[in-house]
Amino acid sequence: MCTALVSAAVVTLGAPLVPQVQETFGVGTEASQWSYTITLLVGATLTPLLGRLADGRRRRPAMLVVCALVTLGCAVSAFGTRFGIFLAGRALQGIAVALVAMTIACARDLVTGTATVRLVALLSITTALGAGAAYPVTTFTADHFGLRAAYAGAAVLALLVTLAVAAGLPATVPVDRGSQLDVRGAVVLIAATASALLAISQGNSWGWTSASVLVLGALALVLLLLWIRLELRVAHPLVELRLFTRRNVLAAHLTGLLMGVSLYNTPVLITRIGLAPTSTQFGVGLTLSAIGVVMIPIAICNYLSSRTATTVARLWGRRVALASGGVVGALGPLVLIKVDGHLSLLVASVVLTSSGAGATFGILPGLVVDSVEPGETGSATSVNILLRAVGGAVGSAVTAALIGAAAGPAGEATMTGLTWAALACAATCAASVVVSCCVPSRRVRSDQRLAAVEPVPLPGTD
Repeated sequence: MCTALVSAAVVTLGAPLVPQVQETFGVGTEASQWSYTITLLVGATLTPLLGRLADGRRRRPAMLVVCALVTLGCAVSAFGTRFGIFLAGRALQGIAVALVAMTIACARDLVTGTATVRLVALLSITTALGAGAAYPVTTFTADHFGLRAAYAGAAVLALLVTLAVAAGLPATVPVDRGSQLDVRGAVVLIAATASALLAISQGNSWGWTSASVLVLGALALVLLLLWIRLELRVAHPLVELRLFTRRNVLAAHLTGLLMGVSLYNTPVLITRIGLAPTSTQFGVGLTLSAIGVVMIPIAICNYLSSRTATTVARLWGRRVALASGGVVGALGPLVLIKVDGHLSLLVASVVLTSSGAGATFGILPGLVVDSVEPGETGSATSVNILLRAVGGAVGSAVTAALIGAAAGPAGEATMTGLTWAALACAATCAASVVVSCCVPSRRVRSDQRLAAVEPVPLPGTD
C-alpha cells in the first residue's frame, strides 16, 4: 500500500510545479508542460511490460529495479542543472506508474476471499490519495526551498520505499506461472505513443498541417495498427487484447482512458489559475504553498466518494455509479471557467474533480478483476492504469497546445486558453458517462462478489 501511495505521489509531483518549472528554467508554456507529459508518457508505455512481470516469477527483482530507477530519476531532477537533464529525471519517475499495477498483482496473490476486490479498489485510487497527501508538502517545499528541494525530498522517500520492498516483499508467485515478455510489442507501443504525443504537443510550434506533424501522426497510426496485429498473434502478448471483447473490461478501460484526462490535468489548470495574479481578472493570486492547501481535499474526497460509489452500485448498479462519477467529474473543470478570482470556486473545482475520479476509479477494479484469471491480474489491471496514464499524457499534450495557442505576448497563460483546456477535460468526463451505458444495468446484491469493491477502511475511519 505504501509503495502504491509513494509512486502516485512521485508521478503527480509535476502537476502543481509546472509553472515553477517554466520560471526556473526559462522555457515556454508548452515546454514546461512536457515536465508532466513525459512522466505520464513513460508510465503509460512501460506499465504493460512491468505489469506482465508482476504476474510472473520476476516480480520481486522487477519491483526493486523500478523503485531504484524512480529514486534515480528524482535525484537527477533535483540536481540536474539543465532543462534536458531535468526532463530525463522526470522520464525515469514515470516508471512509478507501473508500481500501482504491480502492487495490485501482489494483492491478488497475498489476499484471499472478498477482501481481494476491496483491497484492489483501494489500491486503484492511490493515485489521488498519494497526490492529495503529497501536494501540500511538495508545494510548501518548492515555495520555500526551491524546485530542486522538492525533488530531493522525493528521492529520499523513494529510496525508503526501495529499502522497504527489498526487506518485505515475499516471493509468493506460483512457480508454474509463466512470465514471458513481449519486448517487441513494448517497443512498438512506445514508438506509437511517443509519435502521437510529439505531434500533438508540437502542433502549435511546427504548424498543424506541417509535414513533420502529419508524418508523425501517420507514423503513430501505422505503428498502432502494427502493434494490434502483433498482440493478436504472439503467444504471450504484452496486452491481452481479446479481453476487450468482454463488455465489463472494455467499459472499464475506455472509462479509465477518458477520466484519466481530467484526473491528471485539471490539477494543472487549478494551479495555473490559482497562481495567476488577480490583475489577470481570472487569477486568485495564491502562493504555491497555498495551492498545496487547496489540493488537500483531493485525498479526502477520493476516498469518501469511492465508498459512496460502492453503495450506489449496490443499490442501483454499477452503470449508475459510473455515470454519476462522470457527471460530477465533468463539473470540476467547468467550475474553473467561472472562478474569476474566487477562492471558493477554486476549492469547489478540486472537490468536484476528485469526487468524480474517486467514484469512478473505486468501481473500475471490480469490473476488471471479475473478468480475468488470477495469473492475469497484473497484466489486466496494468492496462487499465496504462489507459489512465495515456489519457493523462494525451490530455497534458492537448492542454499545453490549447494554452499555448492562446498565450499572451510574453507567453503567459490566458483565460481563453485555460477555458478551452477546461472544456476538453469536461468533455472527456461527459464521454465516460456514455461509455458507462455498456455496463450491465442490473442491481448488485449485497452477497455477490461484485458488491465487494468497497475499499478497505483506513485506520480510524470506522
